[in-house]
Amino acid sequence: MSNQPERGAAFSTGDESLGAQIEVLRPALKGYVLSLLPDRDACEDVVQETCLFLWDRRGEFEPGSNFRAWAFKAAWFKVLTHRREMQRRKLVSFSEDVLERISRASEQFSEGADQRLAALSQCVASLPRESQQLLRLRYLDRVSLTAHAKELGVKPNQIQKSLSRLRIALRQCIENRLPFIP
Repeated sequence: MSNQPERGAAFSTGDESLGAQIEVLRPALKGYVLSLLPDRDACEDVVQETCLFLWDRRGEFEPGSNFRAWAFKAAWFKVLTHRREMQRRKLVSFSEDVLERISRASEQFSEGADQRLAALSQCVASLPRESQQLLRLRYLDRVSLTAHAKELGVKPNQIQKSLSRLRIALRQCIENRLPFIP
C-alpha cells in the first residue's frame, strides 16, 4: 500500500486529512519544484509557500477533483512568482516557455514515479530472501561491500557482481510490469 494519494482521490474536508494529504504530497512537490528551480534554498521556500497556500485555500478545493493536480498547479504559480522576482534581480536563466516544458515533463515523471516504485516493491518482494537481504544491507543499511564480503568470507568483487545482476534483474522485472518507463 502506497502512502501517496491516489490520483483524483477526494479527501474529507477535515483539517487533519488535508494536512496529511499535503505532507504525503510534499516530497513530490519538492521534486517538481526542484526540477524548475536550480537553487535548493529557493526550492524549500517555494514548497513551503505552496503548502501554506494549499492550507490557506483549503476551502477552495473541490472534493472529488484531483488534489495532486491542484497542488502542482499551485506550485507552478509559486514558481512563476519566484521567477518574476528573480527576473527583477536579473538572475533568471530559462525562458518561461522552457520552464513550462520542464514543468510538464516533471509532472509526468512524478506521476509515473508512483507506478515505478510500486513495481520495484513487487519485484523486490519476488526475489529470494538472500537477494532481498543483500539489497537491504547495501541500500537501506548502507553496509560497505568490503565489510559485507568479509562477513561472508568472499571477495568484494563477488558481492559487486551479485548486486549488478540483481539490479539488472530488477530493471527487467520493472520493465515487464510497466508498459513504458519514461
